[in-house]
Amino acid sequence: MPSLISNMQAAAQEVLKGKHLRDFFSSSVLHEAAMQILDRFMSMESPCYWLDYLMPADNRLNKLATSSRSDDTILSYVSKFDQLMTETRAVLSSAGFGSVAEISLKAVLGGLIEDMGVQAEGGSLASGMPLAKLLPRIVQMCPHLLDEPSKNRFIQIIQSVPEVELFFTLLYANLPTS
Repeated sequence: MPSLISNMQAAAQEVLKGKHLRDFFSSSVLHEAAMQILDRFMSMESPCYWLDYLMPADNRLNKLATSSRSDDTILSYVSKFDQLMTETRAVLSSAGFGSVAEISLKAVLGGLIEDMGVQAEGGSLASGMPLAKLLPRIVQMCPHLLDEPSKNRFIQIIQSVPEVELFFTLLYANLPTS
């Protein structure tokens, strides 16, 4: 998690370099800046380096597999678990998932910007407000990203993206039946 935060901060610093707290941001300027930060973040290092934020490597699995070769039950479990993790990593590192993740993140960003425009206090985001007034509002909205999934507006936004539905339809259609 610390590397996720530092990489996101680096992307934001790069995009916002030269901006000042007194600079006015309209909803379109804020949306463009947020999209640039996301694009910069998604393009850092290798194409799928962000996969490690979703599914960090687990070296304990390798140690368990080599240290318990005498116990067939544990080895069988480890083998099945290892196979599941390998298959999951393959799906998450696929170009299709990367595309769907990017589309989903952009849709969520659009929803956040829309919510900020509706809930802007002390001025209109449509006509612009100083970055100093926007930053606390952004911080206040972040916990809503983690609301209970059944009540989470942003999960609903992702579920309504046609590319997400198509990706998972194709993924589940290609699952082996065992």
